[in-house]
Amino acid sequence: MKIEKQSDGKTTIMRLIGRIRSEDLDELKAQTNDNSKRVILDLNEVTLVDSDVVRFLSTSEEEGITLVRCPPYVREWIQRERAEGETQRDEE
Repeated sequence: MKIEKQSDGKTTIMRLIGRIRSEDLDELKAQTNDNSKRVILDLNEVTLVDSDVVRFLSTSEEEGITLVRCPPYVREWIQRERAEGETQRDEE
């Protein structure tokens, strides 16, 4: 995974490049907690993710981080994870 980051103090844009695996999440979490009012993750050059990364992206989006240029398979996976989570909550 490679991260290219630019910030103007108010908005931080992070371009994620390559494969993102669960072992990259600590670094990714640290990078997204930079006190900017708005964080944008540009996923255009992401080639592969795992289930932990999908859960992280879903939670991040729910907490206000914007995902842009998300590969269709990642967006679909995020939506499936959310739907499964809602189904499990409904069953409880």
